[in-house]
Amino acid sequence: MITVKNLHKSFDGKTVLKDVSMSFREGQCNMLIGASGSGKTVLLNMLIGLTTPDSGEIWYDNDEFTQMSETEKKLLHQKIGVLFQGSALFDFRTVLGNVMFPMDFLTDWSEAEKKEKARYLLDKVNVKDSEDKYPDELSGGMQKRVGIARALDPSYLFCDEPNSGLDPQTSIVIDKLISSLTKELGITTIMNTHDMNSILEIGDNIGFLHQGTILWEGDRHSILKSADCQPLNDFLCSNTLARNILQKK
Repeated sequence: MITVKNLHKSFDGKTVLKDVSMSFREGQCNMLIGASGSGKTVLLNMLIGLTTPDSGEIWYDNDEFTQMSETEKKLLHQKIGVLFQGSALFDFRTVLGNVMFPMDFLTDWSEAEKKEKARYLLDKVNVKDSEDKYPDELSGGMQKRVGIARALDPSYLFCDEPNSGLDPQTSIVIDKLISSLTKELGITTIMNTHDMNSILEIGDNIGFLHQGTILWEGDRHSILKSADCQPLNDFLCSNTLARNILQKK
């Protein structure tokens, strides 16, 4: 579990996050949603350690991240996996080589041990038969699967717009894959997304950011019933899928 308490962040005198508090639960798909500029990416980067808060706390289970030594942070980063928007695979490495890449500098495993682990992870995302191919030989959906495999081993999985650039059918497949692996492996998954289908299908724990503050928290079952939060309703009504569902109610 990851818990943030009273986070604040400003850039050049402009407040981006103010008094943000939220818990991200183990074994669930935790989502950060909101309009562009609401602070989602800054918050995600803060959780990973790419951005330092001006004040507030970030707890990984019983350890406060901002108070850790560099050695302690390095150990924690071994438990963190990141799925980037564009998969961020290395064109010059095979599928197997891409999944092995983090192991090259995060572990002292032998080559045989790394290959065994990489093949296990590829099998989890159903691309084991493609281990000798290169990224440009794969479809966008298959590349995303490889990105998931590379990020999977840790306890905390961060996904930045995981369905970006994918067609709707492939997006549904990726959503189901992330959700099933999150529950099966007990991962704390945090997803930054604009994809309304993802929100309504796999959003176990959702935080709506508006102007740097979390205005609403809930799950996919309650988000369409949030009549008391006008900015969230405005956000939902800007999406065709959510608007159509709301109009039928």
